[in-house]
Amino acid sequence: MKANSQQQRVIDELDSNILLLASAGTGKTNTLALRVARIIEMNKAKPSEILCMTFTNKACREMKERIMNRVGVDARAVEIHTFHSFCYTILQEEAKRDEGLYTDITIFDEEDCRELLAPFKPEGVREIDFQTIIGIIKEERAVYNFYSNDRRIDYLKTVEIILAENDKARQLCNAFGYKSIAHMQENISTFKQRVVDVVEGYQHALAVGHGVDFTDLIIGVYELFREDSIRERWRSRFRYIAVDEMQDTSTLEYAVMKQMWPGNIVLLCGDFFQTIYEWRGSNPLVLLELFRNEFQPQVIVFYENYRSNQLLFEAAFNALKGMFPHMIDDFYEETPYAVTQEEGQRIQVHEVLTEFDESRRVYDAISKVPEEERDSIGILVRGNHKAQYLSRMFELFNKNLLPENRLNFMIIDDFKFFRRQEIKDVLAFFKLVANPHDTVSAKRIIKRFVEGIGEARMAAIESDDCRKVGLKLTDFLDMGIFQDETYARLLKGLENNEVIVYDVESTGTDTTTDQIIQIAAIRIDKDGKPLEVFERFIRPTKSVGQSASVHGFTDEKLAEIGRPAAEVLQEFKEFSRGAVIVGHNVNYDVSIFTSELHRHNLGKPEFEAVFDTLDIFRRFYPNLSNHKLGFLSEQFPINHTPTHNAMDDIIATGMLLLYAVQENILPTQDKRRAYISSFKSYFADIATKMSTLRRKAKQDKPTAVLAYIMNDLGVSAYYASHNEAHRVKHIRDLYRIFEQLEKELVEYTTVDRIKVILQLAALTAGEPANQFVRGTQIPIITVHQAKGSEFDYVFLVGLNDGVFPSYMSVREGKLDEEKRLFYVALTRARKALTITYACQSGKKELRPSPFLQFIPLEYQEFHKY
Repeated sequence: MKANSQQQRVIDELDSNILLLASAGTGKTNTLALRVARIIEMNKAKPSEILCMTFTNKACREMKERIMNRVGVDARAVEIHTFHSFCYTILQEEAKRDEGLYTDITIFDEEDCRELLAPFKPEGVREIDFQTIIGIIKEERAVYNFYSNDRRIDYLKTVEIILAENDKARQLCNAFGYKSIAHMQENISTFKQRVVDVVEGYQHALAVGHGVDFTDLIIGVYELFREDSIRERWRSRFRYIAVDEMQDTSTLEYAVMKQMWPGNIVLLCGDFFQTIYEWRGSNPLVLLELFRNEFQPQVIVFYENYRSNQLLFEAAFNALKGMFPHMIDDFYEETPYAVTQEEGQRIQVHEVLTEFDESRRVYDAISKVPEEERDSIGILVRGNHKAQYLSRMFELFNKNLLPENRLNFMIIDDFKFFRRQEIKDVLAFFKLVANPHDTVSAKRIIKRFVEGIGEARMAAIESDDCRKVGLKLTDFLDMGIFQDETYARLLKGLENNEVIVYDVESTGTDTTTDQIIQIAAIRIDKDGKPLEVFERFIRPTKSVGQSASVHGFTDEKLAEIGRPAAEVLQEFKEFSRGAVIVGHNVNYDVSIFTSELHRHNLGKPEFEAVFDTLDIFRRFYPNLSNHKLGFLSEQFPINHTPTHNAMDDIIATGMLLLYAVQENILPTQDKRRAYISSFKSYFADIATKMSTLRRKAKQDKPTAVLAYIMNDLGVSAYYASHNEAHRVKHIRDLYRIFEQLEKELVEYTTVDRIKVILQLAALTAGEPANQFVRGTQIPIITVHQAKGSEFDYVFLVGLNDGVFPSYMSVREGKLDEEKRLFYVALTRARKALTITYACQSGKKELRPSPFLQFIPLEYQEFHKY
């Protein structure tokens, strides 16, 4: 399809910032793909210098496909992310440089976070309210830049600001079980301390599991970008940046993104009238004005609609004018129109007596749609309660029919693939392979697949007494604890002069693709004195790029002092054979060394054991404001300051190690042995199996590892014994995903492939995974979930007052967002839209939604039954 004049402006204007106002169905995604193709064709930027960000993974996939179709293989280098996935990439890459961040971080989804928050949640409080307010507190701390060396003070100041804002104060009180602000004010000091205790306790639980939640992804990058060198490194990586769905961007997300815009060409794209996430902090009018004032963009508006027939488009646009009469002229200088000549039929509005009748009528109407067109039907509802009701009714209607005549439905909310119990069960094993400290995954495995270990025993292991001696639950899933106490191998290594403190520098921080340029290591004795020094430089086959600003080694310098990678890697493999490896945030150094050995066909590292000083100090000193190498060097009397030079940093790391050994590890050794002795027998079987699993994960394909989990770790047997054999079919779908990724990631080690799989799972956890649905299923979907989707036939069900708009939105004065949500619902249909509502529910009378009045009568065809 040829681009229209306004689309062509977006494609061709490559030297100015652009604010693109594009409503649903105006060809925005295709235009953005053509713009990327033009940038590459005109040699305006390399593909890797183009960044596209959008709101959902679905939109990411669509954009990738469109760009691939236009550009070909070069499109693989274009960075296309959701905002969360981009933040995750930054945190992972910066974790090597910022020693307070773990390189093996795991993203905890809402269910994982719910488990971490469970011990703190007041009884009777809704989980969603409690989780939401914790996120708000963390975000507000970032917004107000409360970053001191004492997190408790930072959170206390944040809570005081929140209490000064009526809406948020009410939300905070409700989330902590107080009926009113006045009730809370009676114990204000105690209340504030309680809130801070909860946030601190929750953040500590995340840190113990090497985890972050979705809020941490954003505020983590916001905090990193406060440092000029980090912000500049990421800003200079790109030349063209496009942000789609900007109307759903929160104020904090905008603040993070805009730090990358100066000096780059930025396209900001969105539709104010599809703003449906104000409750999570979006404020598009303010952001639009900020962008206009700070970046002076050209404003381009798309007026031509390619989705709906004429009648549906005009009905939706006239409804929009009726809902926002004073704002339309601010956004549209001309009247938008449908391009198609197809007139279409009027919107069918059905008033029925009961919700049962409503369900029956929708079912019968869908039955009349030709079978070959049923794969483009969408049933839209305001909330999940209605979706569940419709599902039960449709199941009832199906029972009276022969199997071949039944309609196949699914509730999208029930098919968030990576949130399914069975998928989370299986991935918990993979998570523990990638991150052995993941306490949430450990608990999931123990509760479901290990006998003899109940809540009380796990609570005892997680008690303060156990923590003070440096133990945590995940230690009992490691076979090392059955040979001796946790740190015995470290202490023995010091006695035998087998400890090597180790660090690397590299061309970047992606362990799967970047290359080591320096290996620095010192073998120390029990007093920390150096016995042998190993320092080698490598000539990489790729440029060091921006990483030179961190480690100071340029391509030219490495060409002069570096040696071939295979030689140096083999030498260090020999130097470290049988050694106890120690580093600060050492997982990165071990991972990239392992990947490099794999790429050069040099086998695997032959370390005896690995210990991380970051983990050691987080265990014994959990309340420190941070655990970076520099901060720890100032807090503890080691008399050495690290500088980011590998050799310099390992000296500081060795000194900190010796301090922890003398002050924490040796004094608690007897108590640690006593605790281990009392608990370890219960974990012998699962620890043995996990040891085999970790070994297989280093040598077998992910599909083979999955088969081992199902057959040898008892997952299949568990489902069979609990009459849940149906869950296995979804794990077969997961197996197919693994197969596809194995084909795409041929160069990766198995562990690196597992990390990619876990990232995919974490960052799509909250979305419906339509691409994994087998067969034709008619979705029952909330309007929020339907955003970004389109169907030939749409059934908007349950359009009653108090439902759409919702009772809460009316009570809280948030009617405008409900109006915009209604507009989103009206714009999903291409061919036909049917709206239904009931007159009564039990003995309760129901009224039609007042939103119906915004659709002019000439676009409606009313039926009463």
